[in-house]
Amino acid sequence: MYSAPLPLNVFPRRIETARLVLQAPRTDASALYARQAREACTQREPLTDGQGGAFANFMLGHWERYGFGFLVMSVLDASGEATPIGHAGFKYVDAWPDHWPTNYDAIELGYSQVPSARGHGYATEGAGAALTAAFTAFDVSGISAKCRDDNPKSAAVLLRCGMREVESTGDMRRFRIERSAWPRHKG
Repeated sequence: MYSAPLPLNVFPRRIETARLVLQAPRTDASALYARQAREACTQREPLTDGQGGAFANFMLGHWERYGFGFLVMSVLDASGEATPIGHAGFKYVDAWPDHWPTNYDAIELGYSQVPSARGHGYATEGAGAALTAAFTAFDVSGISAKCRDDNPKSAAVLLRCGMREVESTGDMRRFRIERSAWPRHKG
C-alpha cells in the first residue's frame, strides 16, 4: 500500500490495441469529454450539464495532479481515424469530481462508453489494456473496481478482465484483481 501518491508520469499517455486508441485527455477537448460523460453515464439519473463538466474537469485534473487517470477511448476505423466513444483508466479510490484523495492506498479501474459503442467488446478491450499499463507502470498489489448491482453488463466486463467479485453491499458490487492474477504478469 502507498501512503503517498504513485510515481508521477510513469503511466502511458497513449495506449493502442487492435481496434482502439486510449489517450490522456486534452484541455482543448473538455466540452467533448463533458458531452461523452453525459451520454455514457449508466447512473439511474442522467448527468446534468454541470455534472458532465465536473467529470471532464476531474479527468483533466487527475492527470495534472497525479500523472495518470482516465484515458479517452476511441475506435479506429479502417483509415486510422479515431472516433471517441468513452473512457477507461484509473483514479485514486477516494477521488471523485470536487474531491481530491486524502489517502493513496488504492487505485480503481473505471470505464464508460456511449450507447452506440456498447456490445462490441470495446469496454473489455480498453479496460484490459488499461490494466496491463497500470500493472506495468505501478508497483501495486492489486486494483479494484465497482459497479452498481443493477448493471450486470459492467460486472461482466470486470469478470472478463479477470477481476473477482469481493463484496456486494446494498446496490454496489466491488471487484478486485491481484497483480499475481493478471494474465500478462504470470511468470
